[in-house]
Amino acid sequence: MRLIDKLIPPPQDKYILLPTLDINFNLPFLGKFKTNRTGRAISFAIEDSFIRILEKNTSSEKKFKFFEKLYTSHEPLEQKLRAIEDYIKERNLTEVKIGTYIPSRYGIVRLYSFPSNLKKSEILKALELYIQEEISEIFSDKEVVYTYTILHPKKDEPYKTIVSIVEASYINVLNNWASNANLNLKIISYEPICILNFGFLNRLPIPFTIIYTEYNKILIISYSKNRLSYEIFTYSFDIERISEDSLNMLIWDLRNYIVLNDLSNIFLSGIILEYTHLIEYFLERLPIFGLLTLDNIPERYSLLYTLAERLVHV
Repeated sequence: MRLIDKLIPPPQDKYILLPTLDINFNLPFLGKFKTNRTGRAISFAIEDSFIRILEKNTSSEKKFKFFEKLYTSHEPLEQKLRAIEDYIKERNLTEVKIGTYIPSRYGIVRLYSFPSNLKKSEILKALELYIQEEISEIFSDKEVVYTYTILHPKKDEPYKTIVSIVEASYINVLNNWASNANLNLKIISYEPICILNFGFLNRLPIPFTIIYTEYNKILIISYSKNRLSYEIFTYSFDIERISEDSLNMLIWDLRNYIVLNDLSNIFLSGIILEYTHLIEYFLERLPIFGLLTLDNIPERYSLLYTLAERLVHV
């Protein structure tokens, strides 16, 4: 399985909630790449405690450059974007395609199924009702942007629709920054979608569950033919000096979530795979089926690698 090269957008009046915004919000998902490629791409991530950049130099060879800057105190999003802009301009990469993802806490992703005998107009009407219900329950006091992909079913299979809803304010900042800096921000994705795409890019058998680890959180995302679920476990620690008590509490929470949701085919990924003692700790205490790793790329850059691969094929 591979990622699609481009989202088929919903009708414009379904794409953005009022007020109208000039927004570029992409939902890359599984499908096939087109053959057109560009030689270079930059993907970046921004979190409270770091910025991270991956530069893919060529489309024919696996040549990458990596950059990470850690923050010990709170810095506004705009200041971190300026640091990324400085990196891009210092390397004369302003014409390169750029992609990023929005952290999971700023949105939601959902999967809805519809009977195969429904007309497309009926699916869109039902989908709109589901989306509006999600917005009223979770984002009642915020402006949001949403997008969806209707996956074409095999014969007699239900239609499946992946929906992402994110806070508009975050996208506004990204697009204003790119416009003012004259940068080609080609993809704005969403973190859980990037994790899913990382699984698809590695051809994981369906159903699968990915435990994605980061400095300040763990995401468990599970995908099957009829279900998509995920949970965010937040924490803050020095990954090389974490106490055993903290690890035990974290493992306890993860195990309970796995058991309660009857998850299977579980793969461990992300920054923990850079530390042998943590890999062993997780493997001994959780029903992990395998490790989701990359060749010659630090594991913390796995989502940025997935974005960069998509960028060179759009």
